[in-house]
Amino acid sequence: MRYRSVLLACCLACSGNAALGQWQPDSMSVESLPGEFSPHWVWVDDMSFFHMVDGRAYLVDADSGRMLGMLSPGGLFNKLELPAGTPEIYAAATFYARGTRGERTDAITIFDRSNLSAIGEVIIPAKRHTSMATLAHSALTDDGRFMVVYNMTPAQSVSVVNIQQREFIAEISTPGCAMVYAAGERQFNMLCGDGSLLTVTLDDSGEEVDKVRSAAFFDPQVDPVTEKAVRFGDRWLYVSFDGFAYPVQLTDGKPEFGAPWSLLRDADRAQSWRIGGIQHLAAYVQGGLLYSLVHQGGVDTHKDPGTEVWVYDIDAKARVQRIELANIATSIQVSQDNEPLLLTAFIGLPALDVYDAATGEHLRTIGELGETIGLLQTH
Repeated sequence: MRYRSVLLACCLACSGNAALGQWQPDSMSVESLPGEFSPHWVWVDDMSFFHMVDGRAYLVDADSGRMLGMLSPGGLFNKLELPAGTPEIYAAATFYARGTRGERTDAITIFDRSNLSAIGEVIIPAKRHTSMATLAHSALTDDGRFMVVYNMTPAQSVSVVNIQQREFIAEISTPGCAMVYAAGERQFNMLCGDGSLLTVTLDDSGEEVDKVRSAAFFDPQVDPVTEKAVRFGDRWLYVSFDGFAYPVQLTDGKPEFGAPWSLLRDADRAQSWRIGGIQHLAAYVQGGLLYSLVHQGGVDTHKDPGTEVWVYDIDAKARVQRIELANIATSIQVSQDNEPLLLTAFIGLPALDVYDAATGEHLRTIGELGETIGLLQTH
C-alpha cells in the first residue's frame, strides 16, 4: 500500500509541474557538410559483423575526434566509392525483402555527399561477391563514368554500371579472375588464379571491347599475392604473403611488371616479422611511401593484427621508418595531404587511432565507432 501511495504522489507531482508550464518539443534539422571535405576526414566502414544486413559507415574528423555523420549503405557492403569530381558517394550492397530473408536485390545506392541522404539507386545482378571487406570489391573507372562490381556465384564476372546515367550496362564473364583494380579511363584489371592479370577494356557505352590476359607475374602455388593492392598513380603494388612487393606499371592501360623486391630483411625474417591484417597496406601517393602493417608470427598468420607499421620509399625499394603502434591494428590508411595522418583500427575494438604519419607520434584515440571496423577510407 505504501508503494502505491508513493507512486500516486509522484504522478501528481509530475502532473502539477506540467500544468505550471507548457512542454516544448525539441526541434530537429538536417545539417549540410561543406562542399570540400577535409583530407583528415576519414570514413570508418563497419561491416556490422553481428548484424550484417545493417552495414554502416561513419564519417569522422580525425583532428577533432568528432563524428560528422553516418551512412547506412546496406547489407554486406564492402566499401564506399568516393569520386573526386562529383558531390556523390556510391555503395554496392545487398537487400532482402523481409530484412533477413525473402527476395534478394543487389543495388548501388547513390548518396548526396552534402547531407548523406540516399538520392538514387541502380539495380544490378544479384551476384555481387560478399566477404571480408577489401578495396577491390568494386571500382570506378578513372574518368568516373563507370562503376564495376565483382561477382561470384561461384562463376566469376563483373557488373558494369554507367554511374552518371544511373544505368546498368552489362555483365562481363571473367572466369578464373577476381576483384577489380582501376587501370585507366575505360579499363580495369583483375587478379587471376594462375598468377596473371586480366585487363578488360570498355567502349564509350560501357560494353566490353577487349579482354587480355597477361603472363603470370607471381607463383600462386609458392607465394601468392594478397588482393589488397595499393595504387600510386599509374603504378599498382601487390604484396605477397611472404612480404615481396610486385610493382605493376600501367602504360596505355597495359600492365608492365617490374622486378619484385622484399619488404623484409633477412634479420626481420629471422625474427618472424610478417605482413598481415584486413587492410594491411596504405599508399602516401605524393611522397611515394608505402605503409605496411606487420606483426611477428608464423606461417598462415596473414590475418593477424599488426603491432607496427613499416614505411618504405617505393622508388628506393627501402624501409625508411618503423612506427610502433599504441594499439594493435588490422586496418591502416594514410591521408593524402602535406601533413599526413596515419589512421589505424582493430576489428575487435570500436575505435580509431590517429598518428602523425611523418613522426609516428600517437595523437589520439577516437572511441565508440560502430562494432567491427573493416576498412578506413579518405577522400
